[in-house]
Amino acid sequence: MSEYPHFTADTADLRPQLNALLGEGVVSAVLFSSDGLLLAATDGLGRDEAERSCAAFASVASLQHTFAECCRTDPENLLLRYQIMDFTRHTVLLMSASRNSGLGVAVEGDSISQNVQLALSKSLKLIKALGPVLASRDREIHPGA
Repeated sequence: MSEYPHFTADTADLRPQLNALLGEGVVSAVLFSSDGLLLAATDGLGRDEAERSCAAFASVASLQHTFAECCRTDPENLLLRYQIMDFTRHTVLLMSASRNSGLGVAVEGDSISQNVQLALSKSLKLIKALGPVLASRDREIHPGA
């Protein structure tokens, strides 16, 4: 598959920040909009793969609305912070990056491995560092917010 060109969240190319997550078990990461569109992805991940991953991550993140109904609360009271999906040899982390975006990270190892704990910590720090860029993007999507 061909590599995708520079994908940006508005005018900032966020690939270098995502690429900083690679290594120590992290095999790929994608930043996506709440409607499942690719905002940025790590090098080595093909465009088709990245777009499919973003759509899947966004659909899992959207389950908060269904779970809010089950919990008998407003979806605003049940905002996703992060989710850990533990598979046989890999763990997938899904995190809210802002009101309208998320971060998905694939890590080698099970959910209690040191790789996953380190990836989660690095990812949460990255989200905090990207806060101003992502908040600016949110304001452009929701001018009245």
